[in-house]
Amino acid sequence: MSSTDSRPSPYDFSRASKFGLRGRMISNSGLLGGARLAAGLMGVLTLIITAKALSDNVAFGTILFIHTYMLFFSEIASFHIWQALIRFGSDEVKAKQAGRLSALIKTGLVLDALAAIIAYLAAVFSFGLFLWIKSLLGAEAAPEFSEVSSALPLQRIVVLYCTVILFRQVNVAVGIFRLFDKFTALALRALVMPSVRLIGVIIAAHQGWGLMGFVAVWFTASLLSYLVLQILAILEIHKRRFWPVIKREKICKSVDFPGLYPFILKTNIDATVKAVKSNFPNLAVIIVFGPAMFAIYRIAVEISRLLSRGVSLFDQVLFPELSRMAVDVDFKTLSRTTGRAAIGIGIVGFSISTIVLLFGDTLLKGAFDDSFSDASSLSVMLLIATSLIGIAAPFYTVFYVLMRPGAAICVRLIGTISFITLFFIFAPHFELFSVGLAAMAGAVIEVALVVYLAYRFIKQK
Repeated sequence: MSSTDSRPSPYDFSRASKFGLRGRMISNSGLLGGARLAAGLMGVLTLIITAKALSDNVAFGTILFIHTYMLFFSEIASFHIWQALIRFGSDEVKAKQAGRLSALIKTGLVLDALAAIIAYLAAVFSFGLFLWIKSLLGAEAAPEFSEVSSALPLQRIVVLYCTVILFRQVNVAVGIFRLFDKFTALALRALVMPSVRLIGVIIAAHQGWGLMGFVAVWFTASLLSYLVLQILAILEIHKRRFWPVIKREKICKSVDFPGLYPFILKTNIDATVKAVKSNFPNLAVIIVFGPAMFAIYRIAVEISRLLSRGVSLFDQVLFPELSRMAVDVDFKTLSRTTGRAAIGIGIVGFSISTIVLLFGDTLLKGAFDDSFSDASSLSVMLLIATSLIGIAAPFYTVFYVLMRPGAAICVRLIGTISFITLFFIFAPHFELFSVGLAAMAGAVIEVALVVYLAYRFIKQK
């Protein structure tokens, strides 16, 4: 073990926030929530401009599919090392062990790079399989993609677009900022992609760039978003004087960090199951209903993401706080905080669902055209499902801070299987609305299981 462990004073272990538990959660949630709300509104405006600028819904659906395909593989192969960095790093920060914390960071950097390469290769080699499955359904079940206005075929464009996955090595950066309460950087990063994309589509629409111009805008915005976060993390690590130790330390050994690699493996499996569940509707809709219907579905998803983004970022605030409670063996506060967080998310989620139910149809018809009329009702269904999953989110966090990621995998897998099964049962009868119905039913099953198991594990402690 490095000698730096016995002399931690040269290194900065301070946390940015000086508030107590409630103050940190309110300030960090407000900061991230505000950034995500702004990002969501910019995202909706971007879609409106893009839909009006492109020739038809098929072209619009094509660009959304290309981006969604990239996200599917970038998420499905993510090790989510930030969770391990926070859970195991909280102990090292408390003990001011620079060597052990640096070893965790170095391990995360290696795994991040490995995951990016695996994800890119999977995306490249799987696209042929996707086209084969699509062809089996026939032209009526799955209308063809828009003809791309360039010499490049769609498969070549997808392969080139997916190179952005190689730069999506952001897990360690996310973990560093969450561990030290530097949520300003995460809020800034949340605004990079939507703002660059919005500016880009305005220029593309004005110049008449066509489909390939919009693809280039989407690619550039994603790339800059990933790079900005990594650059900020590099500067943060340098400021805290950890780089010399990171270079010197080796990646973590199992004997020195008991339970680390099983934890990472299980979080990766859980992340994969979660990615399959969240991205399955995208691929299913594009295969079964085609790109025109996919464009309508994505509008509904973008509206529901106004809530899901907030839930995701609140979870980023909650995870380090619950981890500290677990380190301090304060399970009473952990249980109370989890329950209050779930109730708060539920109230916000169902309130947003009600607003969209009342005003969504009028707003969407004004922003788009009558071909998107189904997006309003579908978005309400997805918002209800997102609200339910939001209620479950704090309890999933409990699984991780109590070192029970296997439970998260089981519950998430049951919810995913239920969702996929119900989609295919509902699809012949309810068409596009089958996604919303399946999402709500699967979410109910998930919430019931996750709440029951989380409180059971807390009582055992």
